[in-house]
Amino acid sequence: MAGLSIKDARKHFGTTEVLKGVSIDVADGEFTVIVGPSGCGKSTLLRSVAGLEELTNGRIRIGDRDVTGLAPSERGIAMVFQSYALYPHLTVYENMAFALRIAKADKVAIDAAVRRAAAILNIEPLLDRKPAALSGGQRQRVAIGRAIVRQPQIFLFDEPLSNLDADLRVRMRYEFAELHRQLGTTTLYVTHDQVEAMTLADRIIVMRDGRIEQVGTPRELYARPANIFVAQFLGTPRMNILAATMAENGRATLAGGRSIALPSLTTPQPAGTPLSIGIRPEDIAIGEAPGALPFTISFIERLGGLATLHLGGREGEEPVACQLRDDGSLEEGDTVAASFASGHLHLFDSTGEVLETTGK
Repeated sequence: MAGLSIKDARKHFGTTEVLKGVSIDVADGEFTVIVGPSGCGKSTLLRSVAGLEELTNGRIRIGDRDVTGLAPSERGIAMVFQSYALYPHLTVYENMAFALRIAKADKVAIDAAVRRAAAILNIEPLLDRKPAALSGGQRQRVAIGRAIVRQPQIFLFDEPLSNLDADLRVRMRYEFAELHRQLGTTTLYVTHDQVEAMTLADRIIVMRDGRIEQVGTPRELYARPANIFVAQFLGTPRMNILAATMAENGRATLAGGRSIALPSLTTPQPAGTPLSIGIRPEDIAIGEAPGALPFTISFIERLGGLATLHLGGREGEEPVACQLRDDGSLEEGDTVAASFASGHLHLFDSTGEVLETTGK
């Protein structure tokens, strides 16, 4: 195994700059997930690590080797694609053994490697089948098995679950996590699905428009987002963002004229300063309390034991979403009192960057 280091990676396609000076360090044995919207550059970065794209500028090191100019086969990586990329005319066994046979490995060693990988992935009964006879989840396991037999220094996964149905994605997330616990191989995993990122990663790298927005553990990014983009990208339902203006005495005025208390800012802002206030749906409390504000329920999403309330306030105010346990007592059109505890608020300046508070 080995760590991965990417320094100032830049990639141009013609006049379009897709990667804009990306630097990443992945520790030996770490499971790192790159997440971001479509077109942010995450797959281009992964393909550059694999050697399938040539960087315009920048360096890539795997372990103690500079692999920037090396061919994919010389980098010590194994890549699993979104499309599985299995040979349809070969059996599962032959697909998994293919790379080792091309490398002219010993037949006994090939057999041992294939059967070990098949045992890890619970696909031993499938070794004589061809891909057409497999389900999507089984094909993905075979693609992963083909990567395992190569015993790479680094696994690269490019949106490997995006072609699977929702239930299978949940089960495969568990299997990815268990696989990493067994093998401990350094892993770089790309997805646009923030749930995959939050459940699988040791660390998450959030990208937007060819740049890194924030790096941290799932909990760090959820609890202390660096800007509004990260705050709203991670979390379902996403964080509420309310336009406001600084007022006196540690309070802010919402667009509709109502006032709420703020957490203490590390650097106080003068009254009249525009800002955005973020609060996660699960942090809004419903019920009469000091400082609670009246809202009207415009829509309720009921999901089993949970309900997401969509609340409308005064004219000019953004609607907010509130998530709570559903006891069936609330209906659309009801007026409820909603509290925004200052300790749960995230404050952002006019550019969308976080304003540091003393409580976070």
